[in-house]
Amino acid sequence: MDDHKDVLPLRIVAARFININEQVGLAELDRITESASRVIHKRYTILLAAFAVALLATAITLIPGLLLVASETPGADVALIVGLVCFALLMAVLSVWRSFQYGGLKASKPQKAVYADADDPAARNLERLFAVLQLESTPRAFYRFRNDTRRYVDERYFFGSLRAAHVSKSSALRDSLFGPTGFWFARELFLEADIDQLITSAKARPSRTGAPKTYDYTDAVMSLIEHPFVRSLQIGKRGNQKQIVALLEDWYHSRRRPAPSETQLSLYAKQILDVIAKNRATKS
Repeated sequence: MDDHKDVLPLRIVAARFININEQVGLAELDRITESASRVIHKRYTILLAAFAVALLATAITLIPGLLLVASETPGADVALIVGLVCFALLMAVLSVWRSFQYGGLKASKPQKAVYADADDPAARNLERLFAVLQLESTPRAFYRFRNDTRRYVDERYFFGSLRAAHVSKSSALRDSLFGPTGFWFARELFLEADIDQLITSAKARPSRTGAPKTYDYTDAVMSLIEHPFVRSLQIGKRGNQKQIVALLEDWYHSRRRPAPSETQLSLYAKQILDVIAKNRATKS
């Protein structure tokens, strides 16, 4: 009898590894990848700043230096050397980030994955999926071009410490990912396989528990009542919901409480904004 194979986004496959209920698995996946993105946020921000400075310095020194050399202008060699030094610094910044992910410039072996809590059962099941994908004998994941042509990726794509980015909705984590070749890699990956058989071979144990914990956010919302941003908030202004989410996250973190997923916080923020809009409309 032929194996039953499905073509699914790798994110859906990961959710099934985490929980037998796909929607619950997706919520758990959002939680662990969002927490992982917070772990690397500061380091990645520093990298981007260094990259931007090095890129700007290279642009304003190397290109003019080449033009001066081409025109045989006196002193052009000095300008060119400065430009080359800036370019070397640019490459050094990229090399540091690649080394952080792959343990060196080449992806030669799997690295320890970045998770906020590596002992989280959901993270452990996710790692079991990646352990299978790191084998050359496993069906290869692929991404699609616009004409639906498949481009397969090899097992090294899952060696990096930020491999959770492959199944993350968080742009902070996904955009920071380097592929084993080239630089940034943020394509959506798919997998064609018998998922149940894959789960069995990986010795994963998808949770059978129900929906994730419903957070009591009453205290978090109360903390916003007299907040300066909320009092000066302009109804309908773009970015309001994102700012409310950030304020709620800060409240949970400041009290060392586990924060809901970004999806849940976005829902809370929308409800808060709806109430504010309704109350202000009543007063006017």
